Amino acid sequence: MEKPTKKSDLLDRDPKQLEADLYDQDTEHFNPELYDRDPKHFETDKAALRLLLQAAVNVELFTIPLYMTALYSLQGRHQITGNNNLYEGRLWPGLAPSFQPGKSVGKNIKENEEAFNTIFSVFIEEMLHLQLASNLANALGTTPKFTYLSPGPGYAWLCYGEENTIIPHIIDFKDCEYRRPENWNPDQPEVKIDYSKIRVKLGELDQRQNDLFLAIEAPEDYARARIKPEYESKYLHTAPLKNWRPGVQLPMFGSIGMLYQIIWDYLDITYKDEEGNITTLFEKMYSPGAVQRDIFNTASPSHPYREYQGIETTVAGWLPEKAKNEIIYKLICAITDQGEGAGIRKRIRKASFGLQAVKPDYQPSEVALKADYPSYTDTGKPAPSSHAAARFGNGAEDHFERFTRIREDLGDPENGIPNKILTWSEWHKTNTWQAADFMVEGAAYKPPLPRPEEIAAAMNRLKNDPQKREENYLQFCEIATGAIAGITTVLDKYWADSSVGFPFPSMGGSGDRIMMCWAVFGQLPDLSVPVKVRDTSGKTLYHACQGIYLGQDKDQTDVTCASPEIYHNCRGSNSCKAEGGCGFVQKVGESKSCGQSVHFQKVAQPVLCGGPTPKPQKETLYSAPGDNICASYGGCAVPISASQIYPVIQQATSPDENDVTSGIMELNDYAIDWRTGEYTTVNLDGDTIPFGTGELVYKIAWDAYAAVMKKRDPNWSENPPATSDVRMVFPPST
Repeated sequence: MEKPTKKSDLLDRDPKQLEADLYDQDTEHFNPELYDRDPKHFETDKAALRLLLQAAVNVELFTIPLYMTALYSLQGRHQITGNNNLYEGRLWPGLAPSFQPGKSVGKNIKENEEAFNTIFSVFIEEMLHLQLASNLANALGTTPKFTYLSPGPGYAWLCYGEENTIIPHIIDFKDCEYRRPENWNPDQPEVKIDYSKIRVKLGELDQRQNDLFLAIEAPEDYARARIKPEYESKYLHTAPLKNWRPGVQLPMFGSIGMLYQIIWDYLDITYKDEEGNITTLFEKMYSPGAVQRDIFNTASPSHPYREYQGIETTVAGWLPEKAKNEIIYKLICAITDQGEGAGIRKRIRKASFGLQAVKPDYQPSEVALKADYPSYTDTGKPAPSSHAAARFGNGAEDHFERFTRIREDLGDPENGIPNKILTWSEWHKTNTWQAADFMVEGAAYKPPLPRPEEIAAAMNRLKNDPQKREENYLQFCEIATGAIAGITTVLDKYWADSSVGFPFPSMGGSGDRIMMCWAVFGQLPDLSVPVKVRDTSGKTLYHACQGIYLGQDKDQTDVTCASPEIYHNCRGSNSCKAEGGCGFVQKVGESKSCGQSVHFQKVAQPVLCGGPTPKPQKETLYSAPGDNICASYGGCAVPISASQIYPVIQQATSPDENDVTSGIMELNDYAIDWRTGEYTTVNLDGDTIPFGTGELVYKIAWDAYAAVMKKRDPNWSENPPATSDVRMVFPPST
């Protein structure tokens, strides 16, 4: 609560208050409607702010598939490395961050690697913005929803399209035309965009798509200048929103920066009660103990430093005044400064125009990134951090400046300026896959991985089989949609339930799924293709991979590949029993989102799918791929890559310890409860199978399946099926 100002407060005032006083006295932009508002408007203002906060989450999430599909459209090859030599000498389709663009072992085009680094840095910062917006929403009583733009049950993304011109909550580009900003600085490059050609669609990195990115990340001066005069009233608003009431859609705001400005102004709304006490809308809605999430500034043995040393990335436990005026103010400024090149204004103070370098506080620390994201050679030796090179190397520029730089490499072929960037669609016009594409020059083949000739042949068959090409392409689109749904559905729970973990490898795994569609077909993965709707009654048992089906109706079930209803790419994002792939094992009784290897034994989580709570064990047992007991228990990535190898199971944490490189897995069977018709889990107590570092995951999955089938019928005998082309081409999860 704030008391009315006393006359004594006006005398001998602390000089530190000068800036705040100047904001209050900025009469040109002062908005009196924010102050001493009638308390009867509180519920309406609260409802508006909650919608604004969800709108911010929507906008940040909306950009991620756009940037991902362009990022992975860039042609090239990369190595999969770690502190091991499991994939020594191998190359995989697609690019990854590069320490020195143009000098990688994949012999990729320099401009391609530079563009990848640049867009990758934007993509990661959009993830940061999504986290910051979500933490702000949760701190103000609004649990963020991440399937708003791609709702279940199919999770298709219908907000992009060949004729779409709308950025949700922000702008319809039909209402825009290029006009030079009023305060344009002639010392800076003028970025002209033909808004009549802008379409809000997913696509490869080309001139038009890059112009879309420039339009999304436009600085405030460009964003205001582009709105046609007759449409200004449609986009230029002040808080509180005029004539808005609950049940009415929010207006659009012209730019992402203007949306955040309105959010900030709503936080500033004050109400005066009958006794003269003043309270802000922020104070009324702020929950200092709300769940806050952080994947950037947490410290752990494998991530020792905060990536952003200059900002707080959560809003928990602070007193209201500090939470709003310091933590949240810098949090919002970090979003707008990285993206559009300028922070928000307190009290609507007039901002400077033109491109601005990102302030140091809002840039990631190079020292932290090098420690948090170490790189390795394919033999497991330390190498310079490629993540640090990509992110810190681009961090001083805002997103608009970064895409302006990419624009130069895209050239202008119509006017004789060549395009230096090659995408998969262009590569496919004159190339087919060869065995040499999957090996470092001079490297020798090492089992047990599939031979490079097998992978090349599978890549070409998937694209060129005239009877199955469209079916294959549709399957890859379903896989891509399902992979992203495996993330967004987990995030829906992540900010609501502190026990839910973040699906880290899912982010990389979803990139692999998108990239492989480009690499195999030279086509965009169509995220408007929905995933097949699963039966949630418990009467259907889905299967994790080719041939591995433990249901009672195998004769009536297609087991040539994993059930498309359960495509996902990270342990923790599988929805029920028997659906876990593998690659990153976890202990029995451990419901865990992700990680390279198991580090800690956890108490068993509540069972979600009807399976039993695991019994305490005297020895460590691990969950078998395709034979996990329940939701989020199990391994990683469905379908299981034919190249997926078990890494070190548990790394040593001190010099006197050894890595754990072998273990045993428990076995489960699944029976139909005659009373309900639902599948229940039957633990085969005492029956286990061994596994170890360096073994193929599918082999262990088949061994587990075979052991269960032999338990049912001692005379059962069946050989593993030949590897499907889909499993053959997918890279291993990392």
